[in-house]
Parts: sequence; structure tokens; C-alpha cells
Amino acid sequence: MVGDSLMATGSRDRRDRLAAPRRILGSWSLWELPRRGLIGYLLLVDFAAIAATTYLFVLRPPAPSSFLPFSALVTGMIVCSELSRPVERSRADTRLGAGLDAAWIFAGALLLPPALAAVLVVVSAAYRWFRIRRGIPHRQVFAASATMLSALGASIIPVLLGAPPFLGAPRDFESFALVFATGLVFLSVDAALAAPAAEFGAEPSGFAFDAAMVAFGLLLAWSAADWPFVTVVLAGALVVLHRAGTMRALRGHAGTDSGTGLLTASSWLDGARTQFELLRGRGAELSLLMLDLDHFARLNDRHGRHVGDDVLRAVADTLRAEVRAADLVGRFGGEEFVVLLPGTSRFDAHAIAERIRLRISSTFVSLGGTFAGTTVSIGVSSHPDCGETLDRLVAAADQALRAAKGAGRNRTVAFETET
Repeated sequence: MVGDSLMATGSRDRRDRLAAPRRILGSWSLWELPRRGLIGYLLLVDFAAIAATTYLFVLRPPAPSSFLPFSALVTGMIVCSELSRPVERSRADTRLGAGLDAAWIFAGALLLPPALAAVLVVVSAAYRWFRIRRGIPHRQVFAASATMLSALGASIIPVLLGAPPFLGAPRDFESFALVFATGLVFLSVDAALAAPAAEFGAEPSGFAFDAAMVAFGLLLAWSAADWPFVTVVLAGALVVLHRAGTMRALRGHAGTDSGTGLLTASSWLDGARTQFELLRGRGAELSLLMLDLDHFARLNDRHGRHVGDDVLRAVADTLRAEVRAADLVGRFGGEEFVVLLPGTSRFDAHAIAERIRLRISSTFVSLGGTFAGTTVSIGVSSHPDCGETLDRLVAAADQALRAAKGAGRNRTVAFETET
């Protein structure tokens, strides 16, 4: 009896272990995309990247001498990305492309055998997943696959033309023309593969930015071949220019969110702190609403990011219409909003939140004959019950929002203080 029980338990454990990957893959939002052809396209690109890399490993196995430049490129890429991590995190997570890593990947396409150039992309994607941002899995896998195929296409151009490797090529106009063509292939393949991805809400990164990274990749490869110490200088310049350019762009949009016209998170916090301190000094009541759209990623995947943007604008318009001029409304994240309600009790704030929730649930955007909409979950907190600082008020509203999500979404939950 005991032996039979142990055997049954072991059999269940094995079934659970085998079923776990199926459950994980089955939960991907990839399977919820509306067009089966699009799902097939994404999977085809993923499979082609893996198959091409494997085939090239067998056809042209990397020489041991290739692993030293490969290691140097991986090290440089990770160090640069780590130094730029706060800036890279500020880039929208729906954009395709490798960001700052594209310079190192193109340098790898010039210096490394094709298979190792593709592996460099895998290292970049893994690093970005664990250290930069974890987005929707099938999007990030597809982005990595498209970049792998771009690197493979660029790195086999000299092989197909019978040209000498970049390390041994003369530094003349003919070699420059070949490198220029290699860069065009890298950019063109990535753009061509990414174009259909717009249908599930991902935007390819800007062509000008990618072209600049390719140019920097050429300089990195050139310095690595002829004057390695200059590579360190170029890597530092790349980080500084990237951070300065991105931060300048961010500061240009610091006050107002370009997509919705609401206050950005930093601007909202600045205004909310000022109002909070003023009202606290007067002993006045104050409440806060934190809103999060339900299943917004699923809406983006089904209808495309342009529809998601329309829904966000519609929600922003609803918020502006439902609150007073003295209330502060901001976009706190991708699909998260926050409202500060001066002089408002928790009871009144809950009533306002319910009015907003019902209005949003009946708001739709046109899709040319059909309509798309969403629902919202809302957390409510109030001063002085929920704390004596704005940070505590925000944390209490966030906790109430998570409770609303956990209770089934499309509802309002007020933070309850412990008695």
C-alpha cells in the first residue's frame, strides 16, 4: 500500500513537472492575438532565428580564437548597458530593437562568425530581461529573434561575396562600401521583420537612432581591430551621449504626458506634495484615487497599440470631465492613473471613484464598425486616516488597488486602517 502510494505520488510529481512548461506557455498572451496568421508569423521568425543560428554553428563552427573578441564585446555591452540602465528603463517597453546594445551587436556582426554574432543578441536579450525591463514575453522573444536574423544577415554578407574578414580587410573605399552595405542589411532586415509587429502594439525603434548605433558599432569594430585602447574611449562616449540625449528628450516631456495630456508622474508628485503640505497645515481632508485599466496588455495585443493609445486618451478625457479644476490628475505609469482630491472625505472620494469607474466602463473607441473599451480598478485612500505623508497615502491607495484587482477587477476598494 505504501509502495503504491509512493509510486502514485511520484507519477503525479512527474506529470506536474511535465505540465508546468505547458501551463506557462499556454498562459502567454501570444495565443490571444486575433489573427492566427500573425501568431504563425511571430513563431516563424522565432523558429527561423534558432534554426539559422544552429545551422551556422554546424556549418561554420567558431574557431577558438573567436571567443576572445566575443568575450570582449559581451563585457563592453554589459558594462555600457549597466551604466545606462536608468535611462534604458525609461524607454518604452513596447519598442522593438536592442537599444544601446545595437552598437555592440553590429560590431559583433563585423568581427565575429555569424553564429557567435547571433549568440551576442541572446546575451543582450537575457541581460535586458533580467536587468532592464521584463515586458510581455512573446514581444521580447520576437524582438530578440528579429535582431538575431538581422545580425546573421549582416555577418554573412562578406562570406557570400568572398570578401576578407573585417579584421584583415584593407581600409580603403571598397571595404568601406562593403561595410556600408552590411549596415544597410542589418537595418533593413530588422525593419522588415518588425513592420508586422505594429499589429500587436509594438513599435520598431526609430530608424535614426538605430542608424546612429550602427555607425557607432562600426567605430567600435574598427578601434577593436586597429587600436583596442580607443574602444574604451568610444564606449564611454557612447554612454555619455546616449544618457544625455535620452535625458534631454525626457526633460522636454517632463511636465505633461504626450499621449494623454495629463501630468507626468514627477510633475504630479511635485504638485501633490505642495497641496498635501498646505492642506495638512490647515487640518483639511484630502483623498487620493489610484486607477489601473484592467487587462490593458490584452487589449493592446488584440487590437494594436494605436487602439490602446486611443483608449488611454479616452480615459484621460473622462477623468478630466469627472473631477474639479482644483483636483490633480496624472498618468502614473503605462495604464495607471492617479487623482488627488483636496478637501474630499473618504466617503465622497469613494462616490467619485465609482462614478469614474462606471463612466469608463461605458467609454468605447471606434474600430471601424466595432468598438473597443475597458474597465478600471480603483484604490482609494484618505488623509489623515491613511497616514501623515503623501508617500503613505500613495502606498495605501496602491494597496487598495491591488485588493480591487485581487477581488476580480472592475471595482473600487477603499483602504481600511487597522483598528
